[in-house]
Amino acid sequence: MTPQSGPTATAQPPFSQRLRERSLRMHRDAEGSTYLAALTAGQLDLTAYAALVSQHAVIYQALEGLTDAFTDDPIAGQFAFPELARRPHLEADLAFLAAQGIPAAAPTAATTRYAERLAQLATWPGGFVAHHYVRYLGDLSGGQAIGRLIATAYGLVPGGDGVRFYSFDNVSPKPFKDNYRTLLDNAPFDEREQEEVLDEVLLAYKFNVDVLTSLAEELLPQAAS
Repeated sequence: MTPQSGPTATAQPPFSQRLRERSLRMHRDAEGSTYLAALTAGQLDLTAYAALVSQHAVIYQALEGLTDAFTDDPIAGQFAFPELARRPHLEADLAFLAAQGIPAAAPTAATTRYAERLAQLATWPGGFVAHHYVRYLGDLSGGQAIGRLIATAYGLVPGGDGVRFYSFDNVSPKPFKDNYRTLLDNAPFDEREQEEVLDEVLLAYKFNVDVLTSLAEELLPQAAS
């Protein structure tokens, strides 16, 4: 008789797929922000928009500081794409708004906590990759639609003055995201670190939701998120 074979282990889906599936609910929470809905509908003024730009400036200062630090890292350095850099764009947006008499806003407590967490990741490439993934793939996905809606709502030119943050001149989003997911799938994380990176991705989404919630609480007193 031919011996019965034992149960076959179920193959894990690609890491990038697990990241996307695990974070789907948090991603929807971020996109469903009451603050973003009001902003993209033009229900707030440019001061409210400047508040968002100001939070982004703090977040990307911290995130891209990590990018600079990890450029030569064998794992994280693969994700240090110079064409993604947002700091110059955010500085230009804030300068444009300041020229309209709209000053930058102070970071909210949620934004400060977010930046502090990023600073804690200076020795963990996987944690950096988790936050890099959440921010930049979001910017190249739903962020593109948000940028167009904000430009339309406030009489700005998409990709132009005031909304340069949303412009990626040297990036073709779909091929870039496909390549990015391949890098994630090939990253040499063992099973334990994959789980840790997955947990950090969820934390990154939570920070982003918290920042939007903090803006809603300041600018939409009756809003919850």
